[in-house]
Amino acid sequence: MELSPRTDIEARFGWRGQSRDSIGTVLCVDDDGILRVGFPGASRGWKADPAEMERVEEFKVGDWVRIRPTLTTAKHGLGSVTPGSIGIVYCIRPDSSLLLELCYLPNPWHCEPEEVEPVSPFRIGDRVCVKRSVAEPRYAWGGETHHSVGRISEIENDGLLIIEIPDRPIPWQADPSDMEKVEAFKVGDWVRVKASVPSPKYGWEDITRNSIGIIHSLEEDGDMGVAFCFRSKPFSCSVTDVEKVPPFEVGQEIHMMPSVTQPRLGWSNETAATVGKIARIDMDGALNVRVTGRQSLWRVSPGDAERLSGFEVGDWVRSKPSLGTRPSYDWNSIGKESVAIVHSVQETGYLELACCFRKGKWITHYTDVEKVPCFKVGQYVRFRSGLVEPRWGWRGAQPNSRGIITSVHADGEVRVAFFGLSGLWKGDPADLEIEQMFEVGEWVRLIDNASNWKSIGPGSVGVVQGIGYEGDEWNGTTYVGFCGEQERWVGPTSHLQRVERLMVGQKVSVNLSVKHPRFGWSGHNHASVGTISAIDADGKLRIYTPAGSKAWMLDPSEVDLVEEEELRIGDWVRVKASVSTPIHQWGEVRHSSLGVVHRMEDGELWVAFCFLDRLWLCKALEMERVRPFKVGDKVRIREGLVTPRWGWGMETHASKGQVVGVDANGKLRIKFRWREGRPWIGDPADIALDESSVGIMGNS
Repeated sequence: MELSPRTDIEARFGWRGQSRDSIGTVLCVDDDGILRVGFPGASRGWKADPAEMERVEEFKVGDWVRIRPTLTTAKHGLGSVTPGSIGIVYCIRPDSSLLLELCYLPNPWHCEPEEVEPVSPFRIGDRVCVKRSVAEPRYAWGGETHHSVGRISEIENDGLLIIEIPDRPIPWQADPSDMEKVEAFKVGDWVRVKASVPSPKYGWEDITRNSIGIIHSLEEDGDMGVAFCFRSKPFSCSVTDVEKVPPFEVGQEIHMMPSVTQPRLGWSNETAATVGKIARIDMDGALNVRVTGRQSLWRVSPGDAERLSGFEVGDWVRSKPSLGTRPSYDWNSIGKESVAIVHSVQETGYLELACCFRKGKWITHYTDVEKVPCFKVGQYVRFRSGLVEPRWGWRGAQPNSRGIITSVHADGEVRVAFFGLSGLWKGDPADLEIEQMFEVGEWVRLIDNASNWKSIGPGSVGVVQGIGYEGDEWNGTTYVGFCGEQERWVGPTSHLQRVERLMVGQKVSVNLSVKHPRFGWSGHNHASVGTISAIDADGKLRIYTPAGSKAWMLDPSEVDLVEEEELRIGDWVRVKASVSTPIHQWGEVRHSSLGVVHRMEDGELWVAFCFLDRLWLCKALEMERVRPFKVGDKVRIREGLVTPRWGWGMETHASKGQVVGVDANGKLRIKFRWREGRPWIGDPADIALDESSVGIMGNS
């Protein structure tokens, strides 16, 4: 038995050295129903109210368990057992006691269920390493170290792990208590050195515990290359040295950490008080930050940056639903559904909030709340579904009443002009929800589950012409003009959704799913790209094409916008065929070379190629986007290739394989069929997609 999570802070008969995590065995039940529970190490039974206890899930044969590290005495004796050891349940006796198999004992160990705790099992295929806290493994190092990473190939009945380690001729064996699973990393993960690591595998160099970088390469032996924005070359270390950290994201607001006196990338005329938003993130993790009043972006090392709450004075917030029933400062006293307004933002991450029905302000942490859309003057509102009674009563309004917001106070209180109700109605915004409204001229689309009307159906795009009324009161309908129909569509506003309006001058083509355009092809086809020359009031598009002898008209729901997307960090690129000599010269790069954009600024790109130690500088206009290779791609060596960049190895032009790794500079790691051992390393320019695989995209 263990204490129920619903138990009050103080147990009915006191704690007497126990806690919520304590697990014990029911010794007896008194006449009044009170339980007597035996806990490990306790000299006598502990009195417990049965309402405060719950049954612990019983162990099964084969379960992995840990002998509780705090165990000092055991009912059946400790013998040679070490608390903290991990074993496997071998047998469950009739009295519910357990027999455990431990890899260092010749016979099973007899124990009580409360003397052990469940642990996550090791499985064949898991990558593991020795825990940093283990000075000497039970079965000795045998030439290995804390940095050695292997894969479990076999597990004995007593839990003994048989581990295959790269470049080791014979398997290594380990006590599961000495081992831990290696976190699953991938190229692109953000990492830092673990606090438990005294020194990385190859030393610190210019890295510190606060440094944050991005994984650029992963080796089979457990080594990795991590890019840091203040280094020109990746930092080499073991997967056992680092841990994942939450990535920074574009749009986040940051400032310099108070502990930073000299930023890695310099102050660039900024100060510790500077606050900005991340506009771009380089492939080495450098944050390009937009600061108000500054022309250029401010480059900041992620290890020097601290995320701000992202909240501003005036934001509308509510308690996060994910908090459940956990107390969140004063939210419990005002209600989880209540809406509050940010009155001030404190440097510690705490927000001072105000709401319309409570005097004074209260404090909460920004992680406990989420933003909600604020109400604005002129919006149509209705009572939220399921509302029993508004905060200050109905006062003449009805559950189906609709109205218009006429004012919004700084504490969120709203005044609403309800149709058919004299005067302005005072309301709590938590009792209301916005009634979707469209302005005349807005472009809208019929939602997927809307009914067909004449030639119009789900997905059709039209232009709002007005709203419907019954007398002086809006009836919840909207009038929409669809091209090709003389009459206006009239229906519930809830059947419509906003779409972005097309503009004169934009280039469009017919969507491939459209077989017969509403107004015909006019001599064009799916490959035709035209320019919008005029747009009618019902959305009909008039298209100009150089090849067209007459006006081409299209329904806006039939077209796709044709835009030349700008290159971005992380894109795979090559030099355009039309470029004879790049402005910054070729160096070792050729037209066939494939690289990855790592950094960009003022029309210039810094591109990583797998055969260069440094980034290659070029103009953005000189490069074109190509399809990236991805893990799982079926590939072969490119036809006509004389010699791959790093040699053939055992492969030939007939070899076919699968990409199992892609470094941040485009270097490919390929497992070819019928080959054992480490993956084959290749330049992406030497590789082509296997045309016999499914879903082939053209090779870049």
